[in-house]
Amino acid sequence: MMLHDLAALAAALAIAVSNFIAPSAVRQLGPVVFNAIRLGAALLTMLAVVALRGRWAQPSGDQMLMLAASSLLGVVVADSCFYAALARLGPRLTAVVYASWAAFAAVLGYLLLGETLSAIKIVGVGCIVGGVCVAIIFRQPGAISQETHGSVGAGILFGLAAALFAAAAVLTARPVMAAGLDPALATSIRAAIGLAALLALSAMPGFRSTLPVDRSVVVRSALSGVLGMGVGMTLVLFALASRPVGIVSGLSSTTPVMILPLLWWSTGLRPAPTAWLGAVLAVSGVVAITSGF
Repeated sequence: MMLHDLAALAAALAIAVSNFIAPSAVRQLGPVVFNAIRLGAALLTMLAVVALRGRWAQPSGDQMLMLAASSLLGVVVADSCFYAALARLGPRLTAVVYASWAAFAAVLGYLLLGETLSAIKIVGVGCIVGGVCVAIIFRQPGAISQETHGSVGAGILFGLAAALFAAAAVLTARPVMAAGLDPALATSIRAAIGLAALLALSAMPGFRSTLPVDRSVVVRSALSGVLGMGVGMTLVLFALASRPVGIVSGLSSTTPVMILPLLWWSTGLRPAPTAWLGAVLAVSGVVAITSGF
């Protein structure tokens, strides 16, 4: 398994933990304000990393434009839609809907970048998406109903929009990372641009939080940002430096499988045996993607 493949899998784990601690904070703050807090925390963390490493190489004008587009698509639109879905659907059902981003990314990578995957790798992506859906859908009775709040239909629409725009964001960043830009610096740039846009949105009446905010909510939001945007997206960008969009998206889509034991621990609801079969199917997809064929 290549180092870049391991990075994509590690990104899935970091994002799983980030999503696990996010739902209650999103419901209290709203997706835009929550996303602004997590981005601020991620930006400070990544700037510290870049400063320690001394990687301040300035991107070209074209690279800055592509990173800006990637940030607006991924950080502002996709993340806000994702957290809007998460607040309504909870982590399990959101994960099922969001798993479609791997398929979106593979198709867009083929259509726009000319990236092709071997037959076994296409099967691998399909196994991951299918395994994720089986792992989450076949759960203990009532598990998802305990996590949903509000309109499920609206949550699904938000989830699909998040998946599509996330795939477009990764696709836009791929040429920049392939050119050798430092992943931590790229994450910092994306976070800074996204934060500026979200702060502008959060100042508008329709996006302000009307509920009181306590310190624990802010801490959870910041920790979610450091893990998801800081660690997770930096690892995704690192993986994109040498691996096709379809492979990186497939490997990082294993987040829902990784979140199963976290939900088991927190809710006491043990996933059904068929859920673990889905996890095995997803792992089989990982093996297929990372094979030399």
